[in-house]
Amino acid sequence: MATWAQRFATATERPAIAYGMVVATVAAATVAQGVLELALTAPPAFMIYYPAIIFATVVAGARGGLIAVALSALVAASLWPAEARAGASLPVSAGLFVLTGALTVALAKPLRVAIRRGATVQERFRLAQQAAKDSFVILDPVREAGEVVDFVWVYANAAADRMAPAGVPGLVGRRVREVFPDETGQDMFERLRRALSQDQPDDVEVRRIIDGEEHWVRSSALRAGGGVAVTFRDVTELRNTVDALRRGEARVRAFVESLPQLMWVANADGAWTFASPQWLTFTGQKSAEAVESGWLSAVHPEDRDGVAEAWRQAVRGALPFAPQFRLRRSDGAWRWVHGRAAVLPDEGGGVRSLFGSASDITEIVEARQDLEARVAERTRDLEASLEARARTEAALAQAQRLETVGRLTGGVAHDFNNLLTVVIGGLDMMLKAPDDTARVTKLATAALAAGRRGERLTRQLLAFSRRQELRLANLAVAPLIEQIEPLVRRAAGEAITLEIDCSPEVGAARLDAAQFEAALLNLVVNAADATAPGGQIRIEAARTMLAEGQVREAAAGPYVRLSVSDTGSGMAPEVLEHVFEPFFTTKETGKGTGLGLAQVYGFIRQCGGAVDIRSALGAGSTISLYLPAADGPLAVVAEVETPVFSTGMDGLRILLVEDDDAVRAVTESLLDEMGCQVETAINGMEALQRLGQNADFDLVLSDIVMPGGVSGVDLARRLRAIHPALPVVLTTGYSGETLDDPDEAEAWPILRKPFRAEQLSAVVRQAAGAA
Repeated sequence: MATWAQRFATATERPAIAYGMVVATVAAATVAQGVLELALTAPPAFMIYYPAIIFATVVAGARGGLIAVALSALVAASLWPAEARAGASLPVSAGLFVLTGALTVALAKPLRVAIRRGATVQERFRLAQQAAKDSFVILDPVREAGEVVDFVWVYANAAADRMAPAGVPGLVGRRVREVFPDETGQDMFERLRRALSQDQPDDVEVRRIIDGEEHWVRSSALRAGGGVAVTFRDVTELRNTVDALRRGEARVRAFVESLPQLMWVANADGAWTFASPQWLTFTGQKSAEAVESGWLSAVHPEDRDGVAEAWRQAVRGALPFAPQFRLRRSDGAWRWVHGRAAVLPDEGGGVRSLFGSASDITEIVEARQDLEARVAERTRDLEASLEARARTEAALAQAQRLETVGRLTGGVAHDFNNLLTVVIGGLDMMLKAPDDTARVTKLATAALAAGRRGERLTRQLLAFSRRQELRLANLAVAPLIEQIEPLVRRAAGEAITLEIDCSPEVGAARLDAAQFEAALLNLVVNAADATAPGGQIRIEAARTMLAEGQVREAAAGPYVRLSVSDTGSGMAPEVLEHVFEPFFTTKETGKGTGLGLAQVYGFIRQCGGAVDIRSALGAGSTISLYLPAADGPLAVVAEVETPVFSTGMDGLRILLVEDDDAVRAVTESLLDEMGCQVETAINGMEALQRLGQNADFDLVLSDIVMPGGVSGVDLARRLRAIHPALPVVLTTGYSGETLDDPDEAEAWPILRKPFRAEQLSAVVRQAAGAA
């Protein structure tokens, strides 16, 4: 009844249903009263309505109970048969009914509250047990002849039902030995019977076999009234985890104890909390001595401060802990160890603890020290060996230079002997017949031509040595090639086809016009010599962009490539290795000096470019000159005009300073013929003395390289200090001689030897006129 009323009360939360049930209850009581009227003679008129009033109060509260009282009184009064109620007064009976009905409502109201509260508690308990992970059951004992022979489940939550063996849909109403007929059931029965006789709950971990599998259950049983309440949880997985952790801890401990390293553990503050047995055995410390900061006492005094600071840095996370230090062994010996430490972080990323180790590296340190000593010794030996090798290489380089000089001397001697033969022979014949003007003119012209050939040979030698003075400028390549085209075609000859491909789009390069023309002519002559009649030579110019390392000796950047290709015999690899060497030639004796490609190579390198040669026997050759491209303003190549000899320098007083007697005599004669008054000095010191005695000179003409410690440049600088208005002209036989100071280069023009009378006249007149 309680359960039904409880469910009924909670099901009638809505007023319409509740009051409807009040009316229905009164109607049911009226029907029951009618049945009694038929079955009994003068049954009680109001007694049957009291249960309806109680039910109405439980369902709809006090208001519903009072409504039931009023309805019951009206119905009973309307059905009151006067003849059957003889001696009874309707007003009195109705009044007493209403009074007792109201009292019944007052007494039934607490019952409603209790039922509703009980229903709420029961619902909460049901929900809690349904969601609970722990199993909960209530069992009542089963007695036979006064003895407990089994237990039956009277309540089991969802968790408990899930732990039931397979095939058992629910535990409620089943006996323990019915569900577990094996040893497990007997153990459960014994345990429940003991709990039934105890006043305190137990707490045990028991082994159970369910569906053939082993389970460990943590359980607590308590006597509850005449039965037993039990809570339990399957802790098999937890137990296995704990066992695994214990086994892992045992393995780690065994592993740590088997390692040769000395190990320790420290807390977040850096204080040691554990020192391994190896540490204690190695140092001889006791465990209590090593913890906190006591371990530092085993560190060598000279290393202690450094190790302590390294440990503080590691604890703060600033630096890793990896020092090498000395540690006292238990026998008193100092051993080198290498310490390391790692941080175990906590959940917030901070330091939870530190794990450290130290390895004995004494043998390694000693081996390293021994190796360093050996390396130092070997380094000294190697340095001595390198010095000896350097001396050997220097001797080899000297021998190679001597070999080159020998080849150079032979080539130059051959060519200059030819030239000197012309000059000396011509002069000898002129001296024998000085009156034969026509013959003297012819021989002098031949001697002059030989001298010019000697000058060109000298310039080739200087270009090969890369000391030839270049006048680099930004020049358009196409006009230069067009200007030299007639000469190039004559050099190629009519028997060879010459093609030139050079469009204006090639642009400009930074070069020396005269040397460029000489280089191109040299390449064409070589190509013509290697090409049989009917062959072809092609000159091609193009602008290109080189990557680093694409062409040997060429830096990355824009270039103008000038290629000369021929269909000649080509060159073998062993020939290609020597093509840039001076006086190396494959031509017949007397057909070439071997300076052509060496001169081209020297010119291109002075311009900052590179040379590339592609050739194979029978496949012709292609020589490519890579000149740095220029994008700035273009220079104008001026036409060369031969100065006209003039004698308009009559009376010009010149101090001539020259150490070579022959050159001094020839120069003095030329100046005399020009009408100049010449005085001479053989070196700079004598010139200074002459100038100190008589400073009435219009110009000083001095050689640059002279003995006595005062060069021509030194002389000019001293003259600028004492006679700033006196013009100075410098002469030199070395084409590479230049003045580094732009002001000096502008003030003191340089006349290069050998020079002709016209050149001497022009530079003297220009210098004297500028003054």
